[in-house]
Amino acid sequence: MHRSLATAVATAVLAALCAAGPASASKASNPAFLGVGMADSGGIPGAGPCVINSVEEGSGADAAMLQPGDVFERLDGAAIPSCDSLVTLITSKAPGTIIRLDMRRREQALKVKAELLTRDEILRRRLVGQPMPVTDVLRVEDRTTVDLSAVKRTTIVGWFPMSCAGCGAVLGEVARWSRDRKDRHAPISVVAATADVGLHRSALDNLEQLRIAQRSLDVPLLAADPDIYARFAMKDPDRIHFLVIDCRGVVQYVAPIVPDTEDTSAVLDELYAAAEQTARRMVR
Repeated sequence: MHRSLATAVATAVLAALCAAGPASASKASNPAFLGVGMADSGGIPGAGPCVINSVEEGSGADAAMLQPGDVFERLDGAAIPSCDSLVTLITSKAPGTIIRLDMRRREQALKVKAELLTRDEILRRRLVGQPMPVTDVLRVEDRTTVDLSAVKRTTIVGWFPMSCAGCGAVLGEVARWSRDRKDRHAPISVVAATADVGLHRSALDNLEQLRIAQRSLDVPLLAADPDIYARFAMKDPDRIHFLVIDCRGVVQYVAPIVPDTEDTSAVLDELYAAAEQTARRMVR
């Protein structure tokens, strides 16, 4: 990558990492969630119809056997003119609600029921209590390989997209909390992990923005293959997906968090309490 172009891209990445985006202020970290990636078919936000492009493993959409390419038409009888309208309808409902969906799959009309869960509930069912698989990621600072299944102390991993506004500030806050803890007999490490197009070992030398981003972060930055990232986080552009891993490599807690929202502090407090409990249990 040409140096001037890399520097410009890096500046944009740093702005996204550190900014506290006003657009996120009305969001919650874990509202009701159907479990699909979606886009308006015209390629213009707000110009539907809304089409599924991915289905999250373990979600209500997964259980309802929705598929990429399915088109949303109605939810509980209400028309769905766009993906924005679908998000509004879903997040207005309580987690645990069963919704009725009118869909179109190619030329076939479908009527299905789906349960709305939350992101943390989906990840909890998928990961908590499970040993981490062998998970080789690349430490950006020195380009060494790290296996997250082989951690020997309680570790908080923050999986985040490089586009996330405010994620760097939240990671810094978690790092400060870890350093300021008084219990040195039960240490807790904090690392950040990200994935994006081109984050492979062969391409890392060309990703100047990652090296500059590492210098802006208060924690080690790990580069993960997109498939590895997808095991532990969802395709959200505005959330960090935290995991607490104990010293045996077993996932003990999950916490998706949107930066700079009304519930950010409360969700972080729960993360800290879970990490403390895990670390102290491991030294008994």
